[in-house]
Amino acid sequence: MELDERDILKGKKFIVGKWRTDYIVNGFSNDLAHIPAAEFKSDDGSDFTALTFEFFEDGGVKLTDTSKGREFSGTWCQTDMFKYKYELGDFIDLPEGSFREAAETLQVSEGTHLVFSIGFLAIALKKESDGVVTEPVEIGDAEGGEGDDIVGTYSVVKALAFVNGSFNLFTADEVRADLEAKRAAGEDVDDSALNSFTLKVEFTPDHTVDQWMKIPAGVSDEMIKEAVESGEILAARDGYFCAQRTEWKCVDGKYYYDTKQHREVFGEVQSSWDELVCEDGLIKFGGGSMMIRKD
Repeated sequence: MELDERDILKGKKFIVGKWRTDYIVNGFSNDLAHIPAAEFKSDDGSDFTALTFEFFEDGGVKLTDTSKGREFSGTWCQTDMFKYKYELGDFIDLPEGSFREAAETLQVSEGTHLVFSIGFLAIALKKESDGVVTEPVEIGDAEGGEGDDIVGTYSVVKALAFVNGSFNLFTADEVRADLEAKRAAGEDVDDSALNSFTLKVEFTPDHTVDQWMKIPAGVSDEMIKEAVESGEILAARDGYFCAQRTEWKCVDGKYYYDTKQHREVFGEVQSSWDELVCEDGLIKFGGGSMMIRKD
């Protein structure tokens, strides 16, 4: 699974901090009971509560066994939504291979524990205290830099539409051909599916993103003037009216624009800014609902 920035930040917030052994499960037991770490004694009389793991946001980890006065510093990384890898080094004497690999793999359990295994023992860690995780700078709060490559007017090359029963990105010619085929077959069709291709997106030197739509037939100059004066539309020119205006900025060489959309994931407010990603000369726009190209 490929992790996005949100997944990585969430995973980092979960693991960074100090963890201590909470309980042990003996894989050979009949009931797989959770044995409290303080009750699971080793041959020398020490228990697993002496074992702590401290994970840092820079990818470092410190393992400590206070009963033996041992420490080891290594690295960790997130490999999946609920899985991490870390280094044991010589902290525990384990042979290379699947045995060590299982011991160096941490799996999130019940949303509160990290579990790894040593042979037939599953060892569950519970977080004792949170560590420091630096929040990334919100794009909306970041200072924009120089960058005028984006400036210009763009036309829609592909837009989301139903064509041959598939909902995907298609060109105007593909959408038009599908509509004509349906019309020839006697179906009622709605040509509004082509409206998306009339959109013009303008990235101005003043760092605004202006979306221009064609003025509908029958709309008089007086009606347009009244709409501008009332604030119903922002501007009108060359047979188009500006329906929406937002902002763009360049941060660390990447371009972003404010969608003005309110977004939440599991109750956590997300950024309204989207990166303007270029693929094969086309830029994703409108949340991926269309691909635009500079005129």
